[in-house]
Amino acid sequence: MKFSIATIKSYTVIFGIAAIVYITTAYNSLGYYQADEHYQIVEFAGSKLRSTPPYALAWEYTAMIRPALQPTICAGILKGLSSLTITDPYSQSFVLRLVTAILALLIIHLFISQTERQFENKQIKIAYYLLSYLLWFIPVISVRFSSETWSGLTFLLALAIFLNPKHESTKPYILGIILGFSFLFRFQAALLIVGFGLWMLMVNRTKFTFITKMIFAFIVVIAMGFLVDSWFYGQWVFTPWNYFYTTVLKVGAPDFGSSPWYYYLEKLIQFPSVFIGILLFIAFAVLVIRTPKNIYLWCIVPFIVAHSIIPHKEERFLFPIIYLFPVIMISAYAWCIGIIKRNKVIAIFKFIVVFLFVMVNSIGIVAMSQKAAGIGRMAITKYIHDNYKGHAMNLIYCNWSNPYDPWYGLPVRFYLDGKMSTHHIGDLCQLNDSLLQPNADNILIIRKQDLDYNDCKKAIETNHFVFKIQSIPAWEEWLNKRYKGFDNNSILVLYHREVGKSMASPNIN
Repeated sequence: MKFSIATIKSYTVIFGIAAIVYITTAYNSLGYYQADEHYQIVEFAGSKLRSTPPYALAWEYTAMIRPALQPTICAGILKGLSSLTITDPYSQSFVLRLVTAILALLIIHLFISQTERQFENKQIKIAYYLLSYLLWFIPVISVRFSSETWSGLTFLLALAIFLNPKHESTKPYILGIILGFSFLFRFQAALLIVGFGLWMLMVNRTKFTFITKMIFAFIVVIAMGFLVDSWFYGQWVFTPWNYFYTTVLKVGAPDFGSSPWYYYLEKLIQFPSVFIGILLFIAFAVLVIRTPKNIYLWCIVPFIVAHSIIPHKEERFLFPIIYLFPVIMISAYAWCIGIIKRNKVIAIFKFIVVFLFVMVNSIGIVAMSQKAAGIGRMAITKYIHDNYKGHAMNLIYCNWSNPYDPWYGLPVRFYLDGKMSTHHIGDLCQLNDSLLQPNADNILIIRKQDLDYNDCKKAIETNHFVFKIQSIPAWEEWLNKRYKGFDNNSILVLYHREVGKSMASPNIN
């Protein structure tokens, strides 16, 4: 990277801050953002480590529709940690997140090194560095050992390699290999790859020999993936076809529901926070109008359009493209800056917008770096692990409140702690001393909505349960009322009744 001395200092400081943020986020972001991240990677890995029997895995294992590359990497890391006597599941999962965070920092650095030259203004360059590392949702997504994150990062690496003017003779092979890995981590990356390929052919006019070499290397990696999948599942299997047959052609897949075609347009505005989302939307519009041949647009637009056509939609499906948002936003801003400088009123408005952006983004970074993933189920299990491990435990829980088995029948075996008896109750009205065990730690877990809308919540005090922890800190619960990043009613709350506490309790009217 060619910097002035002042820019080198700025970049070093920004990278240092980013490293602290990413490591802190990796440490605090317990658990999984979405179920697939755990059940189809960590639990799949457990099948090879003999910690999870195949019959206890998600249905995707029997259907053989998931690529085995990432579960295999996971199994290798977990086995290596165990050989170093690091067997605590929370320490092991932290290492998985830390590995992802380090990978993200390095790849973002490489991408910046190949793209920062398009910005001549020093202040704009510094803004680009800041956004690339610290746009508030990037650090929290960059610590997830998930298919979306690893596929997005490897695709970003592929773009960095392509934009590097050096190593022309080996570039197509390296590019094909990296794109192959991006596809094997998440098959939907094919949409990004197709958009990128169309740009190479129609806009960049890339030589046919270059494309041919790249495709050859890509096919070699897919063949390697075929062998890994066949070893993993114990029979010859081509998982990309199984995935297409099961999920696209809808043969044997559960119905996960559908959303309207404009779902992702809404999420692109809502997910980053409405304020930042509107700025992102404006940036997209500016580039579409000003530079329709932009390489990043050609990658992103087919990806969003195709996902919008598919009935089942989730915001995490957009995660592979979030690493391109900073370069899009700064590119649009760099074009707009000329207009801003010529108008004092607009310049004042720009100052207000930048100030608000910094405030919103900073709050987002602080909040997300301190919380467990999702609604914090694993923050609850870690509290139990740290405080009651080795004790006799009696877990009482209301509907959808068991953090070890949130979907009834698919427990997170990786985090299970010894023997634990469990009792499910429909609501707090059913909480009584017949459920309690005198020689065990009686633990009650409920959702926030059980407290807010249940007339029987006095049963908690009547049965001598004491509040200990909730899955999301109270200050973040308050903040989420403004950000609306998750459903506050789904926050889990843990209560504990001391061992040996009298079982006698008054009747509940």
